[in-house]
Amino acid sequence: MIIDTHCHLIDKAFEADVDKVVSRALEADVQKMILACCDETEFPSIVELCQRYPDRLYPTIGIHPENMSSDIEAQLKQLKSALTNYTGPCIRAIGEIGLDLYWDKSRLTDQLWLLEKQVEWALESDLPVLLHIRNAMDEFLELLKSRLHPMAETMGKQVKGILHCYSGTADQAIEAMQYGHFLLGIGGTLTYKKSQVPEVVRTIGLKHLVLETDAPYLAPVPHRGKRNEPAFTAVTCQMLAELSGTTATEAAKITSKNASELFGF
Repeated sequence: MIIDTHCHLIDKAFEADVDKVVSRALEADVQKMILACCDETEFPSIVELCQRYPDRLYPTIGIHPENMSSDIEAQLKQLKSALTNYTGPCIRAIGEIGLDLYWDKSRLTDQLWLLEKQVEWALESDLPVLLHIRNAMDEFLELLKSRLHPMAETMGKQVKGILHCYSGTADQAIEAMQYGHFLLGIGGTLTYKKSQVPEVVRTIGLKHLVLETDAPYLAPVPHRGKRNEPAFTAVTCQMLAELSGTTATEAAKITSKNASELFGF
């Protein structure tokens, strides 16, 4: 069994054939898929799709840093209300949340505040987080050490989650793991020629990794440039196995065990 720990099946790219996409995933032995949520407007559609595929698709809830509104307190209040009053399929994570300084650094303070508040929700609910950290790993590590880890310790808990589409260094990953239970999300970028992810994989090892697609984005070779979909997790799994000196079956087994323990399957 393979688990895709991060995909966006409510994206417009799938609106014409999402059922066929899910079917192809199941045929490729991708048996469980986590649907990442980017803001309050996506959550109802995510829940509706998950209800159609119980025990296959699982919802999350969160506000992506690029989806912050001008009034983030009101936006956060609306999402918190949805989380508090929710009675549908079990929410498996708070996410996709994080920091993104690739396009715009002007709202870093807002991003940091929003991330801290959502990690606090996760700790209160004993849920993992799906972390989008782009061009901001140093800023994330500073927040983790100075604010998130101490907050978790005060609550008698531990920050846990996935560093989605990991693009940092092996040393940064190891440092993060000292302050929380973090797994690295490995997807299509593993297969790219100039990617640094293979080096990270060799250093970190399978016991700290999970598979993901970020579908419809970041399709692996030989599908690069086309629409990504959960079935392609199997392609990444094969390369991960080769880099790790094991079989695809064993790589799937280990990464799925990691994901199952994190999400409570």
